[in-house]
Amino acid sequence: EPPDTPNDFSCQTQDMRIITCTWSQGDTHLYGSHSPKYILFEEFSQKMVPCTVSCSEQCSCSWDIGQQRICNITVTVENPLGKKTATDVFDVTHRIYPAAPFQLWEECTDTKITLYWKHRNKGIELFCQTEVLQPDGKVELHNSSDTHLDYASITLGGLQPYTGYTVRVRCGVANHFWRWSEWSEARTIRTTESTPSGTLDIWREIIPVQGGRNVTLFWKQAPSFRANGRNISYEVTWKKVEDGSKPESISFSSVYNSTRISIDNHSYRISIMAKNNVNCSLPSVLIIPTATGFVQENDSLFCSFLGTEELKEEQVNGTDDGIFISWEPRHIYDSYIIDWCNYPMLQPCDLQWKRFGPNTSSALINSVAFVPGVRYNFHIYGSAANRASLLEKKTGYLKELPPLHDPTVEKVELTSNAVTLSWDYHLKNESGFVRGYHVYVSPVQEDCSLKGSKKHVLPDGAVLCKYTIENPEEKRYTVKHLLPNTKYKLVVKAYTGAGETPIVSFRYIDTPFNSNTLYLLVLLVIVPSLVAAICRWKMKWVKECCCPVIPSPNKSKALSFKEFKTGSEKVLKISDCIPDMLAVDSKAEAQKL
Repeated sequence: EPPDTPNDFSCQTQDMRIITCTWSQGDTHLYGSHSPKYILFEEFSQKMVPCTVSCSEQCSCSWDIGQQRICNITVTVENPLGKKTATDVFDVTHRIYPAAPFQLWEECTDTKITLYWKHRNKGIELFCQTEVLQPDGKVELHNSSDTHLDYASITLGGLQPYTGYTVRVRCGVANHFWRWSEWSEARTIRTTESTPSGTLDIWREIIPVQGGRNVTLFWKQAPSFRANGRNISYEVTWKKVEDGSKPESISFSSVYNSTRISIDNHSYRISIMAKNNVNCSLPSVLIIPTATGFVQENDSLFCSFLGTEELKEEQVNGTDDGIFISWEPRHIYDSYIIDWCNYPMLQPCDLQWKRFGPNTSSALINSVAFVPGVRYNFHIYGSAANRASLLEKKTGYLKELPPLHDPTVEKVELTSNAVTLSWDYHLKNESGFVRGYHVYVSPVQEDCSLKGSKKHVLPDGAVLCKYTIENPEEKRYTVKHLLPNTKYKLVVKAYTGAGETPIVSFRYIDTPFNSNTLYLLVLLVIVPSLVAAICRWKMKWVKECCCPVIPSPNKSKALSFKEFKTGSEKVLKISDCIPDMLAVDSKAEAQKL
């Protein structure tokens, strides 16, 4: 099969003397001794082009054209089965491909770079393009016209002080642009230092102590702040607001972002500046107000210790993205500040803060330090004329977890049919907001079904009675309707918005006998038994008293009439009654009668 037609055949020059033609060879179909042969022919001069073809990814061939300016070049590819051709007609001055600029150098100020470079295309007017790589990765292109001098230049303005930029240059022919040259070698250039721009973002933490206050000052570079130099340091200055006392100051290196100073109860003006080798930034100012209850009259000082109303802490909820905070805006403030501790259980707690504009009344606070089950406290301040006032307090969790500990039952009061439990629990030390408590009760030997309770089934199938106390401040509960003389198991669990932990252990109690039942038992069983025992013990005496074999005449009703009494004795005369029959059982009895 004949070879493919050469693709993308074109010719160009860098100096209008040496012409280089290139093309894609395509599929030659034959190999070895039958591989294709390439021939270049110039039609106007009717001469074979004196060049050696080399092919790798592309085929190319270069030669000296001399003074010829218009060319008609034909490339022929041929193998034993056929041949194909491609032609390129061109003006040499329209096919100039400049050499890459070289030997770059620069002159800098804090906001400008003038870049210089040399080129090899003498006498040709070039159009150049400079690429500027910004520190943030953004790329800018700047165009410039070259001259016929040995070097060219471009001035790049609007740059940041003491900032590194990476630049490179390429050029093309100005009059008959053919294509860009290769890029020059990249060069990284840093602008010179300048005065720091913007101000620092500063904040404070005030702790009252005997005779004054300890103030911890914090600072960080705000988004608008630029150091504009190396060897950054910070200068902290403070002085009383009321009088003209001499200010105190201290400097810190760039590795520090906080310090603590001690002041008395007067109002103080505190300023912090950033400083480099050129100058200082504008100061960031905080006014520490006079201590609460501290009054100054006629140059005599005294403390009134007037109480201030404590702000109530409001609960807030966390989301997957952070903790949502909202507050009531006040028109008198020009900004708002929220501060919190990233690690509230540690000291120092890594205090953080954020500033918001006067028209903002909510924010989503997030931090890589936030973890589930940790309680974070937020303070919201309003700031006016550099004076901050505490407005609201918030507390919340990124995500609540079940309580880590069970309440400690401190007192158990038992009756035969009820038990009263009292427990202690520290609400603020938990991994979520404690919503209330559950009391679980069940007889040891059987499932529970007490009146007024709900059923709770354990994983092993056991059924407990469940009582709910929805007030976390209520730490006492009475379980009623128990059976006397019965062994019960019970447990008290706290629950949060995430529920409660599984039950792993119980407390056991034994209800006493019912006293009313004991009294009834005494009346119905013990008293009759005692009477029966006494009667058995005195049976002969009872029999003689109640049922004698021979009745006593003194006990006969017939002798109860007055006419049968003689003095105090009861006498029955035989003549007074006529018996129907008289019988004498024995001589002894007869003699007695």
